[in-house]
Amino acid sequence: MAEQLKDGHGRRIEYLRVSVTDRCNLKCVYCMPPGGMELSPRCDMLRYKDLIRLITIFGEVGVRKVRLTGGEPLVRKGIVGFIRQINKIPGIEQIALTTNGQLLNRMAGNLKEAGVKRVNISLDSLQKERFQSITGYDGLSATLEGIDKIIEAGVKSVKINMVVIKGVNDDEVEAFADMSRDRAVQIRFIEFMPATPEVWDESRLALMSDVKKRVERMGELAPCEKSQWGGPAEIYRFKGAVGEVGFISAVSHHFCAECNRLRLTSTGELLTCLFGDNHLDLKSMLARDASGDEIKTAIKASLKHKNKVRDMAIKQGGNLRRVMTCVGG
Repeated sequence: MAEQLKDGHGRRIEYLRVSVTDRCNLKCVYCMPPGGMELSPRCDMLRYKDLIRLITIFGEVGVRKVRLTGGEPLVRKGIVGFIRQINKIPGIEQIALTTNGQLLNRMAGNLKEAGVKRVNISLDSLQKERFQSITGYDGLSATLEGIDKIIEAGVKSVKINMVVIKGVNDDEVEAFADMSRDRAVQIRFIEFMPATPEVWDESRLALMSDVKKRVERMGELAPCEKSQWGGPAEIYRFKGAVGEVGFISAVSHHFCAECNRLRLTSTGELLTCLFGDNHLDLKSMLARDASGDEIKTAIKASLKHKNKVRDMAIKQGGNLRRVMTCVGG
């Protein structure tokens, strides 16, 4: 029987989010601090062979799903070959990717062939000028083309993540929901989170309960059954729709009781909670731990202190040490 990894509260941990880089080809206003950020020296980032070794160790102790994040994961050279290697690791059943979609139009087929089964695409506006205002780049057409290409490539689970920000893009909720009627995608509305303290403004928080009411006025929503790897979203479908709509109450209602994930940064830090201070330097262990036993022991010990309930920046006075682009969400 495969080993199961559990935290100090009895939650089964089987999902690892891996940030392969802190670099990104966009500068989204809710992710990047206004003055920019100091990037990690490239020499500090884990090499692919080190990431493969760590993912293999995680697979041995019970991780079954790996999601590649950034920054923007597709800007790192050799990413497709890296995914092929992950696909060969015993125990890893699902490889997922979170991307801004800018490079999907030319990489979609190769990503599917390499083993990617799930793709989440960040898209916060369907208006050309607003997209550029939010991301700092005129790239809406590239992201939309990327969405079409990844669907055409045959990836069955394609989700579009829209962070709803009051006074910025909340007037587009209905337009996004409409996309689910004739596209094989899941549109996921996400509450604006205090993940990057310098840009957090509570007055910009659009409660997901209000967003859902607006979508319900567009037509009756039928609840959908969650898949094994469905995540925290409440999922619904309009009658006759090809796709789905989902609602993630990331701020107003925590879903910590169902948390099954860990995060590995591009520099080798293991984070047991997005909003926690508990972290473990796995990079320093790689050179001296040939068997991987020390790393396994350290992972299990760290999980004993995984937060039962998150402690968000709102409660911390905005003093988080990391910004979202370093952690990958």
